[in-house]
Amino acid sequence: MEQSVFLGTSKKDNKTQFAVFSEHAQKIELCLFSADEKTETRVPLTKGKDNVWVVSLDNIREGQKYGYRAYGEFAPHKGLYFNPHKLLIDPYAKELSSTFTDWEDPAISLTNNADSAYAVPKSVVTFDNREEDKKKYPYLHQKPHRAWKDTVIYEANVKGFSAQHPDIPAEDRGTFRAFANSEIIQYLKSLGVTHLELMPVTTTCGGLQLQKEKGLSDYWGYNPINHFAFDQRYGSRDDFKKMVNELHKAGIEVGLDVVYNHSGEYGAEHNLLSYKGLDAPNYYRMTSNGQFIDTTGCKNSINTNTKAMENLLRDSLSYFAGDLGVDGFRFDLAGDCALDNNTRFDSEGSFARVIREIAKKYNVKISGEPWSAMGGYYRGNMPEIMMEWNDKHEAAIRRFYRGDENVVPELAGHISGGEGLWYGQKQSKYIRYVAAHDGFTAYDVVNYNEKNNWANNENNNDGNNNNHSSVSPNKEIAFRRLKSMMTANILSRGVPMICAGDELARTQKGNNNAYCQDNELTWLQWKNFSKEQRDLYLHIRKLTALRAKHPTFANLDVFSGNIVPSNGRKDIEWIRADGQEMQENDWHNHINHILACVINGKNGEVSQNPASHKTTDDDFMILMCGNTYGVVDFKLPTPPNGQKWELVFDTTGKHKKINDNGTYSLDAYSYVLLTSRKPESKQLVNNMTANLLKNKGQRE
Repeated sequence: MEQSVFLGTSKKDNKTQFAVFSEHAQKIELCLFSADEKTETRVPLTKGKDNVWVVSLDNIREGQKYGYRAYGEFAPHKGLYFNPHKLLIDPYAKELSSTFTDWEDPAISLTNNADSAYAVPKSVVTFDNREEDKKKYPYLHQKPHRAWKDTVIYEANVKGFSAQHPDIPAEDRGTFRAFANSEIIQYLKSLGVTHLELMPVTTTCGGLQLQKEKGLSDYWGYNPINHFAFDQRYGSRDDFKKMVNELHKAGIEVGLDVVYNHSGEYGAEHNLLSYKGLDAPNYYRMTSNGQFIDTTGCKNSINTNTKAMENLLRDSLSYFAGDLGVDGFRFDLAGDCALDNNTRFDSEGSFARVIREIAKKYNVKISGEPWSAMGGYYRGNMPEIMMEWNDKHEAAIRRFYRGDENVVPELAGHISGGEGLWYGQKQSKYIRYVAAHDGFTAYDVVNYNEKNNWANNENNNDGNNNNHSSVSPNKEIAFRRLKSMMTANILSRGVPMICAGDELARTQKGNNNAYCQDNELTWLQWKNFSKEQRDLYLHIRKLTALRAKHPTFANLDVFSGNIVPSNGRKDIEWIRADGQEMQENDWHNHINHILACVINGKNGEVSQNPASHKTTDDDFMILMCGNTYGVVDFKLPTPPNGQKWELVFDTTGKHKKINDNGTYSLDAYSYVLLTSRKPESKQLVNNMTANLLKNKGQRE
């Protein structure tokens, strides 16, 4: 059930209404601050329906600074932390007066009676006027609505992407305004990006890990202290609206990485900033004796099952999608968000209900991590509306191009879209990637054996120890592996994601947990590109253009393995190096380092998805090679539609030709794509079909 009173600030009957939720508070005061924040005026609120405290005032203008003080029991054994000496941020504030930086300030501690007003960012009264926005930003609500199958995601940090871009005005670098710049928009379009996914942009705090570390900050932004207001490092609401407007105008969607699994307030022994001081039991998971339940590794876990948090989840997503034109949401630790009150996974609970509602109402994309930080793993079980991040796909590609054994069967499932699917599912539901913000960059995967996180000042104990990486023997092999990994990702069935800078071989010097590094280690470098970097960038452009042009690749349908009647060949055939189809025992050959398949250009004719368009495409053959310790002469089978194979690309960069004996010389760590163009005339199709059926009978 939604709140009957709109929380936050709103205009009502020519008055400004302030409304905040608290079930357990005994008294709440609205604190109005002067522009210089030196004068504070307190106004009591009245508790009304649904445990919402309200006051309506005259003469309140946009920009008015305010906060709340909540009175009641300070009883940690009950989960209650009321302390009126602490100024609290309005959970529904759409703007804050400053970025919160001083986590060590004793005034914000929950255990003393020091007044925290000087240290806490003030909430700011704001009003959105949708009619004015339509005039100022005509494309804000004209969403591109790209189908999932046509989507290419680009994950980026607002600051790091443009902090050093030479063509962006200095004052705009690292902000939303940079993404509204025509130079950046053209770059994204040239790269084939259809969906820009921004890492968390709401107000965050440095928090527990960084409180004693000078020069480090919450660069990633995964410690929210508010779920509406933008972090001032990135700009204003108007800056955000302009960015969305310009990207929509260019046909690019805007998605947000959102954090509803924990907040930056941490646990019982830490500070009071907002939710905890207003009504901790209605925002956090707690035991019966008031202990914070930590399933996220961040000292607290937000409880999406309470009405207060369910409403906040719904209202904040509605604000971004409805008022600010956002096209999609990626949920950090979505597996945690979907836990019930007993911390058991529930695919039909409050979280699932809200995201289904938001997706339907605003026609937005929903994706997320299907796991919990503390071990719960729910891949394949998240609500059907959610595209799931697939870390197994990432690991399989990295392992294959490291030269590991016994990877081929798993990798085949990933690149064909069929691995780990729900029973009866007709389409791939996975976000595919070889690198993301969390972990090695794609370049570092092929250049480091182990993580190098010493700059984080945690004695290199943080970050993942299992990166499926290795140092390449030389630069040529490193870039070949890098190019092959990214190729395998973009051309796999599913939704491909590129982590910003991987197309330019960005390095973090082996740091695989750069959450606190807001500096040149993480910022994209936009000059002095090597030939290898330029070649990689151009290759990624070629891949996304190829994917956009050919429905064989821009397709989520699961291959069936069935015969296509018009040519007598399967929709996908897995091929051995001798040109024959793989048999059962071939899949159990643990030392096999080659994975190859022929994709029938008419595979749509036998799609398991009844809604799929039966689009005819060219035939394609994929040759993937791990570490074979030499060149393999791969025998090429006849194309399904009877024409000859032509080379599209080879990630070695060599300009090869198919050998006269019908073989292709396959190098280690390469990805090769061949094509056979679809025939033009119906008679030619009939003739080739007859020949193929005859040839098939001879092979058998």
